Amino acid sequence: MPTPSAATASVPAHRLPSLDALRGFALLLGVVLHSLMSLSTIPWVVTDVSRAPVADALVGWIHLFRVPLFFALAGYFARAALARKGPRGFAADRGKRILLPLLVFWPVAVLPVIVVAIAFAITHPQLPAAPPSDDPLAIGTPAHLWFLWSLSQFYLVLLAAHWLIPRIVPLALRERCSVGLGRAFTGPLGPLWAAVPFAVALWLQPSGIVGPATLRPELPASIAFGGAFWVGWCWGGVAHALNRLRRHWPARLAAAAVLTIGCLIVSAPAAPSSGDSPAVLIATLVAYPLAAWLWVYGLVGVAVTYVHRERPVVRYLADASYWVYLTHLGWVCTLQLALADLGWPWALKFVVILGGSLAATLLTYQVLVRATPIGRWLNGRTYPTRQRPERPAATATAR
Repeated sequence: MPTPSAATASVPAHRLPSLDALRGFALLLGVVLHSLMSLSTIPWVVTDVSRAPVADALVGWIHLFRVPLFFALAGYFARAALARKGPRGFAADRGKRILLPLLVFWPVAVLPVIVVAIAFAITHPQLPAAPPSDDPLAIGTPAHLWFLWSLSQFYLVLLAAHWLIPRIVPLALRERCSVGLGRAFTGPLGPLWAAVPFAVALWLQPSGIVGPATLRPELPASIAFGGAFWVGWCWGGVAHALNRLRRHWPARLAAAAVLTIGCLIVSAPAAPSSGDSPAVLIATLVAYPLAAWLWVYGLVGVAVTYVHRERPVVRYLADASYWVYLTHLGWVCTLQLALADLGWPWALKFVVILGGSLAATLLTYQVLVRATPIGRWLNGRTYPTRQRPERPAATATAR
């Protein structure tokens, strides 16, 4: 782990439209995923009468790469922020923008979901729903805000390593390791090396890697998503990292699509055991993590290739995405409950749930966040609601 001076030469200090847009895309894709959940066969807060297997496939595809992509970008941005702000400034900034929102917004973001879950259980006792947890810590579940808690833990480990490693590892060796890892993870075989922590996590938890349901850290999720954070950190260890990452993106996306189809066919990840077929074992421990990281690298390549400058709509959605993700789940679950018994096609329900939740969260962002101190707190800046015209200079007039 390099010193700030070494990191400064590798990671740009200014905002990157391409990666900002991609990070917003990953957050907004979470709204899409949750809007599909009641229509899939996966246990969820609400079970819809119009469930469809295609919803399962879409949920599986999104879940495959969305969280690794988010944490890899978080690791890349963390390197620049630590170099620019120093350890104390970095800790204060991340505490304010990551840990504090978890504490402040938990009642607004999570309690409505609990209310909907209770209402569904009372009104639909005959339908299956997500089973209640017997873990006493589940009462304080972070729910969809678990990523903030995990990020806070990763930042703490990062700061500890940043303090310790320079005291035990010579600078020259740190520099060589940083460049070597940067070249490895941004080179042609980068997705293969990045998939290793994910494969290890699947070996420990072959039923699939999901975010922790309580504040207790879970080893498989920490390995998979902490590994993604570390990969993003390593991207910044070599000069021209983004130019290196943009290479081969068409081939990577094509390979990711092929592997994903294969994984969905064999229902990966599935539990590896002595009775499993070789196809299931390969899909679980090789194809699934490799497909996930080929999607990550391919999407980074697309963003870096085509998003060169700020675009007003993209910038707006990127800024709004944090607030939208923080507050969307209550809206999503409420709409899912309202539509659960209707005999509409699943696709129509999905459009209504997604469109309604996005409309509500974007409206509240525009009214309550964008031009207010909440916007500066969450995004580091605010935007005026309208540009005030300049007042003309005063002139003397005769009366």
